[in-house]
Amino acid sequence: MLAIVLSGRAQRTLKLVNQPSVDQRTPIAFAVKPAELASPNQEILNRHPYLSLATGSLAFVLGTVNVTVSNVAFPEIVRSFPGVGNGMTGWIIAGYSLAFATAMLVGGRLADRYGRLTIFRIGLLGLLVGAFGAGLAPNALTLVLARALQGMFGALTVPSSLALVLPQFPQSKQASVIGIWAAAGMVASGISPGFASLVLEIGSWRWVYLILVPIIGLALAGAKAFLHETAERSAGRPLDITGVALGSGSVFLLMLGVLQGRSWGWTSVATLACFAGTMALFPVFLRRSSRHDEPLFDPILFRIRSFAVANVAVALAMVGAFTSWFLWPLFLSEVWNYSKMQVGLAFTPSPIISAMVAVLGGRWADKHGFRGMMTLAALTGTSGFCWLYLFLDEQPTYWLVFFPASALFGLGMGVLASQLNSAALRDIEPDSIATANGIHQSLRYAAGGIGVAAAISVLNGTHEIARYNGLWLFLGVLMFLVAPLIWFLYPAQKPQRRDSPES
Repeated sequence: MLAIVLSGRAQRTLKLVNQPSVDQRTPIAFAVKPAELASPNQEILNRHPYLSLATGSLAFVLGTVNVTVSNVAFPEIVRSFPGVGNGMTGWIIAGYSLAFATAMLVGGRLADRYGRLTIFRIGLLGLLVGAFGAGLAPNALTLVLARALQGMFGALTVPSSLALVLPQFPQSKQASVIGIWAAAGMVASGISPGFASLVLEIGSWRWVYLILVPIIGLALAGAKAFLHETAERSAGRPLDITGVALGSGSVFLLMLGVLQGRSWGWTSVATLACFAGTMALFPVFLRRSSRHDEPLFDPILFRIRSFAVANVAVALAMVGAFTSWFLWPLFLSEVWNYSKMQVGLAFTPSPIISAMVAVLGGRWADKHGFRGMMTLAALTGTSGFCWLYLFLDEQPTYWLVFFPASALFGLGMGVLASQLNSAALRDIEPDSIATANGIHQSLRYAAGGIGVAAAISVLNGTHEIARYNGLWLFLGVLMFLVAPLIWFLYPAQKPQRRDSPES
């Protein structure tokens, strides 16, 4: 099958970049094309660049915060819908990640096709409707649908947010801009459970979603005042709607089987049918993508070793990241009986550490490459999981057990979450940057969603230490595998010419 995929479209040959240029030090992320970084209205766009950056970062925060904001509120949400099975309530968490991941590529393509600012605003409006729907949901099904709506429209805002901001800064500042933007999303993902804990101390779980409404309104106001279109509309290229359906369907069936497998039975007809459906749809999706003129997923990109290795690594690492952000608040509240406020305070140091090392990691990678830094980061994150597996039990020992483990995890994940994206794009031809980034981000969030779905199935509504320990061990093994993968298989850094003081 791999041979069929890779030979599908011989005329679409991807070239490696032989000599990295200055702007390849910082990836042109989320559907930003290098040729589009210069705007004809540059003198207009530069009047409020940092307010534009704040608006774009806020939109990215709104997209990523919804991935983890429900984690702390999950037990209360489940209790408010008595009689609803674990399968349905699990989709409150996993449904957003699934929709967010599968719609990410489509969001980037729609932005290039119909205008980034237009799609950006539509995404924010959809998030607004989804937040209202989730906060006012009368039953679990409505909440799941509202969360899926948030995921779909959040995936429209994220690809456009950086593309609307970068053209407003000179090349010499774009590394800092990407660092601030990425750090904002990383901190949002980690701090949102603490934010939810604070909200739950003073109100219902419904306010976890309703409080997002005025924040989305602020982003809409910022979009109107400070953002301007940065791409010419081009509706002539056809969208691969069939490919979207095939790819989304294969991921959906996989997550459905993982999430419902315990309640249906792992050998039941329904569970096996889900896995069989994934195995049937995914090869068809790959074959179609290899032959379509404008595929949403380009399998030929995986012939580039740096891209392939970095994407396998990000899938392994993100299972650990998103699953930990789900399990930690659950363990603290249900096993250690922490209050919501205590959960929020206990959770906060790790994402702050991650944001700090994310900025420093980018500077290190510019000078020394990715391999050594990311290998060390993976081993550091693994040590955090080992610490949890060895020492975490029913006795609340925050400073001796949870804090060291979460700090080690934060140090490792801060580097991996930010630099694996750069590592994946290092050798990509500039014309293929948009497609490559979309694949990378979709894989990142899909892996995270599958990890959370699997964790819900393993716990199955209980909070036994043995089940948590099994998950810490499993996540630690996945994180450890990133280290040899990067060290032995990721290609060595190409030497860079220093043509200017900034390069």
